[in-house]
Amino acid sequence: PVQYALVGSAIAVFFLLLVALPAFDAPFLLDLANQVLLACVGAVALMLLTGYAGQVSLGHAGLLAAGAFTTGVLFKETGASFWLTLPASAFCGALLGVLFGLPSLRLRGLYLAVSTLALHFIVIYAGNEYEARRGFSTGVLIDPPRLGDWTLADPRGWYFVLLAFAAGSVLLALNLLRSRTGRAWRAIHGREAVAEALGINVPAYKVLAFVVSSAMTAVAGSLFAYYRGFVSAEAFSLFLSIQYVAMVIIGGMGSILGAVLGAVFVTLFP
Repeated sequence: PVQYALVGSAIAVFFLLLVALPAFDAPFLLDLANQVLLACVGAVALMLLTGYAGQVSLGHAGLLAAGAFTTGVLFKETGASFWLTLPASAFCGALLGVLFGLPSLRLRGLYLAVSTLALHFIVIYAGNEYEARRGFSTGVLIDPPRLGDWTLADPRGWYFVLLAFAAGSVLLALNLLRSRTGRAWRAIHGREAVAEALGINVPAYKVLAFVVSSAMTAVAGSLFAYYRGFVSAEAFSLFLSIQYVAMVIIGGMGSILGAVLGAVFVTLFP
């Protein structure tokens, strides 16, 4: 009982600090916190795919770019609102998850990593082509999202919105891992042959892991585009994919808390 009380007290203090952080008049500190929260969404998504389902991916930056460019193109060409661009980005990510999850049915390890790396270059090429053809040499500019009569432009407002998305991604991941889907992913990660012998539809759950992870990552890309106010292919280098891989490795494979701690470390350490 004493241990549970200490853990509960520590969690309560942690959440109080999270809520109180915007009270400090420090724009640089708020920007760092917002970057961490954005990274948490993407890191949790990659942890589901790699840490639990055991599928290697080096195309994470490409999925972030896909979500960001989906938002940028819809806003620039049709004037679509935040409430349309966000689910559209998730749908685009899920579609890419299906397309690039199919090779996982035949490939493993380094070969799968190389196939997902192709995703990065294809999306970045498409983004560069769009920027060049539309004459957006400095990137696609995006207006701040409007939530009713309120324009989300203040870093403090962004902090609470991103905190909600980060908390939502963690809760979604934890609930998925407790479900039949999460148990199937763990079984596949442990040993595919045994999982198949137990009656698990291995191909379907592999593709599902890519779909869920890609959709969450694309949402993070959409939020990144709105937060920065512009989209540029240069912001999504291959090094960004390596950073996300580092997040899940440093934090500890197979741990949602590890994904969050890895996101904090890799974002703040530089």
